[in-house]
Amino acid sequence: MEFRTFMAEDEIRLAEMIRDTWGYNRLSAKPEVALLMGKIYLYSCLCSQNFNQVAVYQNLPVGIIMGRTERGPKAQTALYQQKLMKYYKEMTQYSEGKFILDMFSGFEKLDTEMLAQTGKSYDGELVFFVTHVAVRGHHIGTALYEKFLVECHKYQCESVYVYTDATCNFGFYEHQGFVRVNQRMHQVHDHQFEFYVYEKGITE
Repeated sequence: MEFRTFMAEDEIRLAEMIRDTWGYNRLSAKPEVALLMGKIYLYSCLCSQNFNQVAVYQNLPVGIIMGRTERGPKAQTALYQQKLMKYYKEMTQYSEGKFILDMFSGFEKLDTEMLAQTGKSYDGELVFFVTHVAVRGHHIGTALYEKFLVECHKYQCESVYVYTDATCNFGFYEHQGFVRVNQRMHQVHDHQFEFYVYEKGITE
């Protein structure tokens, strides 16, 4: 197993993992749209992080974790932002594109509101975390998470938060000592989503 930072050639594989984990095929009957949703989510997260590690097995990405620390290095996200804008524009060419982009925008707004409702401030965020279904149970996720913790200690983070939802393995966060501090149901047409905010104090 190799661990390294994100590379451009990881895009498709990671977008597929996102698509499959979040069930984007349920939101669009067009395979190309479901994959594009994965690309948009991937790059929106890359635009928010200043730390990432990809787990690679047999030359294929099998997991990624992204984080943001307030005292960490300034993120170099210009290229990620360009890619995100490219994929936004591409999405508008599809009949369901506006609905999907409005849905993503609504999720971001909801996340912001939920965090504000906690009345707390944090100096770190676990921005994104996913592993391929084929390697779950093999401690790849734990290895990636431990790398994030090392980064938090490096930049003296005292507490971090993570947005997650009912489609994810939020039990992993609870097992690692995260505590749920907010939750909300959110309806988008005939699709219902349940979102959570978890927090964790970082100790030596």
